[in-house]
Amino acid sequence: MKCLSIFCILLFSTFYCLADTPLDSLKKRLSTYHLSDTTRVNLLNELGYQYWIVDPLQSELYGNEALILADSLKYTQGKAFANRVVGVSHWARGHYDTALKYLFDGLTDYQQLNDQLGIGSMHNNIGLVYLDQHSYELALEYFEQSLQKHRLLNNDREAGVLSNIGNTYLKMGKHAEAEKMYQTSLTKSLANGRKYGIAESYSNLGELNIAKSKPQESLDFFFRSLKIREQIPDLEGMSMCLYFIGKAYISLKQYEQAEQHLKRGVQTSIQVSTRKWLTQIYNALKEIEVARGNYKQALAYQEEFATRKDSLFNEEKSRQIAEMQVRYQTLQQEQRLQLQQKQLEILQQKNRIQQYLRNGLLAGLLLLAIIGYQVMSTQRLKIRKNNELLEKNKALAEAELEKARLQELKLTQELEYKSKELTSYTLNFIQKNELLEELKQNIQQLKRTQDKATATKLNELNRMVEHSMNLDKDWEDFKRHFEEVHKDFFKTLKDNYPDITSNELKLCALLKLNMNLKEASHVMGISPESVKTARYRLRKKFNLTRDENLIDHILELEKKAVNNQGVAGNGQLISHRKSISETEPTL
Repeated sequence: MKCLSIFCILLFSTFYCLADTPLDSLKKRLSTYHLSDTTRVNLLNELGYQYWIVDPLQSELYGNEALILADSLKYTQGKAFANRVVGVSHWARGHYDTALKYLFDGLTDYQQLNDQLGIGSMHNNIGLVYLDQHSYELALEYFEQSLQKHRLLNNDREAGVLSNIGNTYLKMGKHAEAEKMYQTSLTKSLANGRKYGIAESYSNLGELNIAKSKPQESLDFFFRSLKIREQIPDLEGMSMCLYFIGKAYISLKQYEQAEQHLKRGVQTSIQVSTRKWLTQIYNALKEIEVARGNYKQALAYQEEFATRKDSLFNEEKSRQIAEMQVRYQTLQQEQRLQLQQKQLEILQQKNRIQQYLRNGLLAGLLLLAIIGYQVMSTQRLKIRKNNELLEKNKALAEAELEKARLQELKLTQELEYKSKELTSYTLNFIQKNELLEELKQNIQQLKRTQDKATATKLNELNRMVEHSMNLDKDWEDFKRHFEEVHKDFFKTLKDNYPDITSNELKLCALLKLNMNLKEASHVMGISPESVKTARYRLRKKFNLTRDENLIDHILELEKKAVNNQGVAGNGQLISHRKSISETEPTL
């Protein structure tokens, strides 16, 4: 059986050495690349990343070289990844205090870069360290933060985080929660085809069945996981699977199968330098020898177990002391990060406020410009419309003025015509009465020289003359012509003096025409003395003093009832009459 175990180990080692892995390609590229730039940093980090599950010590060497070069180049992205590589390599070898230091340094770098994927990965790695330190609450806290990041990014790393949360629940004895997480992780890993994730899910389900005292069911899951890890290859994971397979066989009392897989686990653990699984495997081998009654070999395994356990214990003590220091430093670092984050938020808020103010100012200026343009446009339109309206009003006013001027000209012409007609009629009236008066005087002279019969005929002729001089028709014709020129003249006199007589109205009209005593006496058919008497009575009726002029009083009354045209026409007529009788005394 021992020979068979050695043969299997040699066969696996030969297979592993001959396998063509990505490491070979990366090593060749690195050996031919001699520039010290960011490309070399990326190659070193990628090699360190690939060595995580093959040789953690070699992974640390590549990571440290990448870290030094990235720091000299001020290449923050490369520095962050290098810190992660070194941190995980220490975690794989059980150096938890050192692992946390590098992982938190890498987290700071990723936060400065605002690299959400890097931040999520760092949270997951830190959670793994706390899980191995049995700080389950801290582990769950960082796993949950990592899960949120990867869900937001919608990437294929969610399955691995779910497995880690399941492992935490398993350590806490919460089997139902653990199984739920494992099954979800397995489903997602199968969907995205990630071999490492599938292997982890199978291993986790195997551990869950061991915890539930179902060793036979656990073997199926561990063998599935082992097969995938051999294909990757994942030496550290293979050590873990071989240990649990051995433990399952011990539970089933199948010691030969258990010993075979545990010894293979010893070789794999030594190759990968994982003291954690090597210590557990020696303890399991001791259990087999005790069950067989081979106490000498059991004692030898016990010594190997104790030696490695003491080493782990001492390292654990050192780790706890260092861990306290790291936690203190981590707390300070987190406080600094929180302060920086607050300062950054304040600056961002100030920038947003300034941006809002700037945008508001620009919007205000734009709005003012629009309003100003609108006001100017409206004002120009209003001015144009006002000018158009003014032009229209001006044209209308000019048209109205022209119409009024033409109307005034027409009225003036009509008034002049009627004034001339009145003047002509008045002159004819006066001349007729003068002729009749002269005829009457001649008849009186003839009566003195003729006989009685002739005198009688002359008397009849004289009565006819007097009748002609006193005909109302002549007065009515005169009145009609007079009122055409002096509208409402008689009405005004009657309104102001209701008891005025017809002869007094006639006298006022003659006074209005500025006739002298002789002319008035001929028109009225009375003597000049009678005209004076009538004039005196009229003054008395008007209640005029000696200083007041009768004609002025009549004209003043007319101004209150006639328009300006009548006044103008009246002035023209008076002026015309003056030219007729300027040598005669006036009434």
